[in-house]
Amino acid sequence: MIDTIYFDNWNTLVKAPKLMKRGSSTRIFQEYLRGQGLEVPDNFIDIYVLIARAQNMKAKKDGHREPDYRQRLEEVFTELGLPGPVEHSKGAWEHYLKKWPEQTEYFNGVPEMLADLKESYKLGIITNYMDGPTCRVVFEKLGYDDIFDSLVVSEELGYIKPAQILFETALKETGSRPENSVMVGDTFGADVVGGNLAGMKTVLVDIYDNQHENYHKATAVINDIIEFPEALRHL
Repeated sequence: MIDTIYFDNWNTLVKAPKLMKRGSSTRIFQEYLRGQGLEVPDNFIDIYVLIARAQNMKAKKDGHREPDYRQRLEEVFTELGLPGPVEHSKGAWEHYLKKWPEQTEYFNGVPEMLADLKESYKLGIITNYMDGPTCRVVFEKLGYDDIFDSLVVSEELGYIKPAQILFETALKETGSRPENSVMVGDTFGADVVGGNLAGMKTVLVDIYDNQHENYHKATAVINDIIEFPEALRHL
């Protein structure tokens, strides 16, 4: 019998479309540099992508460690020969992070759905997010402390989903058993793979309708989070 539901956060319960578009972070970093009166080299994105790929590969090899994104920027700025790479990487990163609380908002109908679910289930968040303090500001803005029994943020644990420490922490905080729990999220490799490994039922929210090849590995698939209560009845 299911008694606990864990949700991913961004692109599952909430949205920040301008920040989640491909290339949005590098655009914002360049915006910061120009605001500091610095010329952005033409090969900025090429260097950023190379360093990001190398960092991500190492993080995955190390058991899905959370990458140090501020350090990534410092390496990029250093490689590009920009002045003050430590100072400006810190400034660019803070400039980027402050936009998330400003731009994150619920998908339509989610607050009402969560209120209904809370009457019968323990609820939790298991999210990959690159800065704990910023994530907590978003949680506060959305009123999560009054809704959820567990709030697990990857950066605070040093690992990203599907690393099992995130799921184990959530289960411990809610006092739940995996076989009585559901993981709901929009990313197959993080949410479905991670939830399956933890022994949970999994619901893939395929909001862009582009993950068909993975449908058979989830317990259920929906295209809109508002469809979840109906799917839950059939789990």
